[in-house]
Amino acid sequence: MPQIVALGIAGTCFAAAVACSAASWRAMLGTRLTLGDACARYGVGSLANTFLPGRAGDAVRIGLFARVTPGGMLSVAGGVAGVGAVRWLALLPLGIAGSLSSGLPPLALVGAAAALVPLPAVWLLARRGSKRARVALAPLRLARRSTYAAVFGWVAGTLATRIAAAATAGSALGISHPLATALLVVPALEVAGVVPLTPANIGVAGGAAAIAFHAHGTPMHTALAAGFVLHAVETCAGVAFGAASTVSVARTTPWRQLIALRPPVAGLTQH
Repeated sequence: MPQIVALGIAGTCFAAAVACSAASWRAMLGTRLTLGDACARYGVGSLANTFLPGRAGDAVRIGLFARVTPGGMLSVAGGVAGVGAVRWLALLPLGIAGSLSSGLPPLALVGAAAALVPLPAVWLLARRGSKRARVALAPLRLARRSTYAAVFGWVAGTLATRIAAAATAGSALGISHPLATALLVVPALEVAGVVPLTPANIGVAGGAAAIAFHAHGTPMHTALAAGFVLHAVETCAGVAFGAASTVSVARTTPWRQLIALRPPVAGLTQH
């Protein structure tokens, strides 16, 4: 398969991962949005994250979803926390599998397990925290098992498509054992994206991917090149998805509402 074709397939997989992430938000929040509308609102945040540091795009997503979610921004933020918890739970087995087959020290597994420490605290806040905390985390407390099953399914889809993207790109770039390597690359990208310090996480995400590639025996110079190419492919996919999403949202939402400091009354669905 020509390298450019393989990288194009990898980019398509990354775009599919963004769509699955949007669907996981939709499933947790229980809005009446169509899947396309949820993807559009989520994608605007992806475009913002490309050009702004500190995950500013997440605030954009929360604002857009809050317009159609009962409970407003607090409820959306709580629902997003639930999706994030499910995502970390799903990531842990990948990180363990990727670490066991790599040259990383056992201490890396301890670090991965430490990511689960905040989850019980979030659950306690949802149950017995302050009134504001209980309102914010109501989606976690009130969600049915079927809701969590749907969220987990979409999160699994997100991770599966990201693994497919990393494996396809790795194979095209000459990485040995691309699928096994992808099991470590994807958690590395997720950890690197927790608090991005630069727009599009430039430098950090590529470096994290390079370390994961190198841990599986790839020479460092090849690993660095592969890591930065992989991140470039993911960034291009995010920009394309986000640009299309922005056009879609702009066509259906008045600009005066997009720039309003306060969201309209929760429950409106005319967008």
